[in-house]
Amino acid sequence: MQVGRGSGGGWTSGRVVLIGSPGCRRVALFQEALRALGLPPARLMPWVDILKGRVDLSGAVGAGDLVRIESPGKDFAAECALIAAGADAAESEGSLRFSRRAALALEPDRGRLYAPRQWYLGLCEVLGCIRSQLSGAPRHVSNHSAENIMLMFDKRRCHTRLAAHGVPVPRALGPVHSHAELLDAMHGQHCFRVFVKSAHGSSASGVAAYATDGVRHQVTTTVEVVETAGETRLYNSRKLQVHRDPAAVARVLDELCAHRVHVEQWLPKAGLDSCAFDLRVVVIGGRARHVAQRLSRSPITNLHLLNRRGDPEQVRVRMPASRWGAALQACEQALAAFPGSHYAGLDLLFTPDYRSHAVLEANVFGDLLPGLLWEGQDTYTTELQDLLTRGAPSHAADEARAEQARC
Repeated sequence: MQVGRGSGGGWTSGRVVLIGSPGCRRVALFQEALRALGLPPARLMPWVDILKGRVDLSGAVGAGDLVRIESPGKDFAAECALIAAGADAAESEGSLRFSRRAALALEPDRGRLYAPRQWYLGLCEVLGCIRSQLSGAPRHVSNHSAENIMLMFDKRRCHTRLAAHGVPVPRALGPVHSHAELLDAMHGQHCFRVFVKSAHGSSASGVAAYATDGVRHQVTTTVEVVETAGETRLYNSRKLQVHRDPAAVARVLDELCAHRVHVEQWLPKAGLDSCAFDLRVVVIGGRARHVAQRLSRSPITNLHLLNRRGDPEQVRVRMPASRWGAALQACEQALAAFPGSHYAGLDLLFTPDYRSHAVLEANVFGDLLPGLLWEGQDTYTTELQDLLTRGAPSHAADEARAEQARC
């Protein structure tokens, strides 16, 4: 948990300043949690207002307040503004896809992947502004530091951070920029089943599971490639696309790699009820709390892809308590790699024999699990209750942990 400047510490005011998107389900559920605890509603600071300089957090945050930075969600105006904010940085690094003016003039196109790298660079730009503004506010607490949001939204850097902290993770194959480079990396490391993930995607956006024996190829992906008026566009689809034709496989992966990807070994997952599964574990205040089992007949388990939620108790009873505890401890260890974050959603895999586990991803906004309870409370209520009862660590302790993480 990040603690802002000034004297004192902890969430003492009972007030929340919420950076989010109006009409977003996350915002509504969080407001419900505040109401259930008898707390005043959060003051909503829309992402688009911050991006356009219409608000200044230094004057909006009071002493002892909680600043919650929430996902921009599906706010299209905010998405365009983020892409626009990333235009200068994207141009300097050669990844520019839309000028600032073109980004702001984009029309809604359901499911389209516009410019993930440029969007991310815009996110970094606005998070830097948020950090600067909060440095001028009275002492407060935040659910995430700006640095951790940037880090967890870059799958390459996030994977490196987890591995450096001893968290069991799949083997990374290094950066690739095309299908040909991907094949070279796979052959060079004798790894013939991989996940290719958009480095800055979330909710299975821009994900492909790829397997080859050198002759046969198969890719299962959320990505659909569409030619429109001579322009190649990528779309996210809830209906998974499966390609076996080598030319189609190469085309999908070439287009995906052009947007910057993270590649890692495709580890086999344990199964139940004729489905493979993994777990989403929400770690709050250093403790693993809510656990959701995600069952799927495909390699990609995200629940919004019409996969189903199972009962994690079925998993726990299949192994010794010590092994289950070690897996949850790995998730807690993963959050500890990001001092300055109060919670995160960790994706956890068990191998088919239930003897080994690995953390697949750290999701900075991975607590949207409606209806999933831990000790009778949903994720948002648990986060708030933890802050009310446990308080915030001292600023000095935060700085020490942050310095240790940088080493």
